[in-house]
Amino acid sequence: MIGGEAARRYARALVDIAESRGVLDETGEALSEIAGEFQGNQELRRVLLNPRFARAERVKILDEIMAASGANELLRNFVRVVAEKDRIGELTDMAHSYQQLADERRGRVRAQVKAAYDLDAEAIEGLREKLSEITGREVLMEVETDETLIGGLVCRVGGVIMDGSIKNQLRNLRNTLITS
Repeated sequence: MIGGEAARRYARALVDIAESRGVLDETGEALSEIAGEFQGNQELRRVLLNPRFARAERVKILDEIMAASGANELLRNFVRVVAEKDRIGELTDMAHSYQQLADERRGRVRAQVKAAYDLDAEAIEGLREKLSEITGREVLMEVETDETLIGGLVCRVGGVIMDGSIKNQLRNLRNTLITS
């Protein structure tokens, strides 16, 4: 089975249980935090992925991390099972899949917006409303500034990219002139 498929299957099981227990968002936030720690800590990753360390030792290390993080019992058990099944290397993929599945269940979609200049709160809220209208879902936005765009916006909503930047318009104009 492809790693991404397994990660999605594990994430779906966790989402189902977390939703039934009413801890969907809390579990997702904690899972993202733990996956971020795993991804960002080279030493931790090296230890947890090293088969020279006994599985029991790796599980014990994870238990200590989970206890220190204040993760709920469901997530602690989930990470323990993931470690016991030697799938800890897929934890980041599981966290991403969990977030996507939880967003689907909550009727949310995430959007990454790049603007050529800083957007004020009113512009951000207007854009959020417009994207919500287009998608029919609540939009959770991350906004960043990218001066290379020259002007305009680039929005990525789910797997769809809407490029309204001047940089893109200039690129299209150049391509039109070259092919003419």
